[in-house]
Amino acid sequence: MKKGIYVLGAEYGKPYNKYVLANMIYGPSYITSQTALSYWGLIPERVELMISITFKRKKFFSTPVGNFSYLYCKKQAYNIGVKLESVGDDKKILIASPEKALCDLFAFQHHLHTRQDVKEFITLLRLDDGFFESYNHFLLEEINLVYGKPSVSQLTAFLKDSYV
Repeated sequence: MKKGIYVLGAEYGKPYNKYVLANMIYGPSYITSQTALSYWGLIPERVELMISITFKRKKFFSTPVGNFSYLYCKKQAYNIGVKLESVGDDKKILIASPEKALCDLFAFQHHLHTRQDVKEFITLLRLDDGFFESYNHFLLEEINLVYGKPSVSQLTAFLKDSYV
């Protein structure tokens, strides 16, 4: 995979978990954006690129088992809304909550300036309706405060006006 991280072949009968690998390849990091939204079952697409956030330099790794992208965010925004999730076989991963994953995704969308832009982008994502019924608005507000990005502010305002 990279220096010091190896994956055994299929003939050894030890399957690897791409989510666990994403946390191991470059860290500290947590899985986010479309990768996390897909993990939580909130978007219908299967996401091949493993997208993670780190507070170190951004990096990209192309490996035999897949591509891993690591995006930068400031330390103050790193921990809020991140969960330690069990993925079986006594393995755990750091992954963004649905709210954090959506905010992370919006934080890197520099073209979203208006509520109409936000509405269109959410429509394109095809988010599961269950998200709108159960998301944690207080967590979204907390993430918005530390991110301080216009696109995240627009997302928070749009969801508050439309779904609270």
